[in-house]
Amino acid sequence: MLLAAGGGAVSLAAAARAEDLVTIRGAYYREPSTRVIQPVVEIRKDLPDGFDVNAHYLVDTITSASAAAGTTIDNIFTEIRNEVGLGVGKSWERTRATLSYKYSAESDYWSHAMWASASRRFWGDTATVGIFGGFSLDQVGFTVRTPPCRTSTGSSCPLDSVFAGLAYTQVLSPVAVAQINLDSAALWGFLANPYRQEPNVGPEVFPDRRLRNAVSLRFAYYVPEWATGFQFQYRYYRDFYPGGLGGAPDPWGLTASTLEGRIYHRLSRDLEVRLLYRQYFQGPPAFWCDIATNSGCSPMASLPPWPYGTSDPAVGPVRTEYPEIKLYWEAVSLSSVRFFRWFAAGTFEISYGRYFQNDAFGNAHVLQTGYSMPY
Repeated sequence: MLLAAGGGAVSLAAAARAEDLVTIRGAYYREPSTRVIQPVVEIRKDLPDGFDVNAHYLVDTITSASAAAGTTIDNIFTEIRNEVGLGVGKSWERTRATLSYKYSAESDYWSHAMWASASRRFWGDTATVGIFGGFSLDQVGFTVRTPPCRTSTGSSCPLDSVFAGLAYTQVLSPVAVAQINLDSAALWGFLANPYRQEPNVGPEVFPDRRLRNAVSLRFAYYVPEWATGFQFQYRYYRDFYPGGLGGAPDPWGLTASTLEGRIYHRLSRDLEVRLLYRQYFQGPPAFWCDIATNSGCSPMASLPPWPYGTSDPAVGPVRTEYPEIKLYWEAVSLSSVRFFRWFAAGTFEISYGRYFQNDAFGNAHVLQTGYSMPY
């Protein structure tokens, strides 16, 4: 999530300052054992001398019957996560810089993150180079056991990270743009799920270090005659254990590839539709073992010299497909209606997506709505 946030900062840094804007969004996610409801409020404001500021607040209400959350199938568990963020930007003629902070808290996880980004346009504004970097200081809490990594003042374990990225965008023609992004994050501390148990073993054990690397390529093309835009993106991801293990094999080796295509089409002056299709392929780390589906593996016992093991389906062999349809409606037609004219300057959006997953979590529905209004 931090990499996504940082990558978004690079992309946004290349754009001009946004107008004064209030955005309200809501998201609903539902799979067989989990439901997530997320309202979000975001405010952006232009300031004198090229400065701008943005702030957001969101709440995740997560209801689950997952054993990984410390429950049984008969015990419904509800978790609430609060997040607040603040960002400040400064724009010059061809350069933009931002500084952002985010705090997230729930009953057993707390996170402070800060990052900065900068970008500059070159060659007659046909190319943009953007960079970002930051860090996160997290604490993982425990409610059912006392881990050996706990701090001296409580039953929590630290998880720290630093992350950075580089993006290059090139205008190829008046209707074509290409982009490459490089992202990396180093994490150290407690990386496992504090509640997940391995059969006949006990709590799962992850390595205490992780180096996450990703490269993505994006191409966009617009056909004016059709009022249609096309986008394609490919992302490759891989985990490593930084620094090695004294000649031992890397316990990580988790890899993932994402293929995504989007089509934007303007149906009328005020209405636009977006179609999205994404495929995700993931290979597990070397210490992953699910004896329920592979009786030939033995968690931790058969993986010397690694004292690691997990059967978490989230890091196992995963393949997902995600089609989505989204509508944008510029509400200018409401200006002639007395009560609704207050909304005429804004844009409504609504989307529905469906996850098809081969893991134990099952398929999922995703519904999102939003409204943005300048002020």
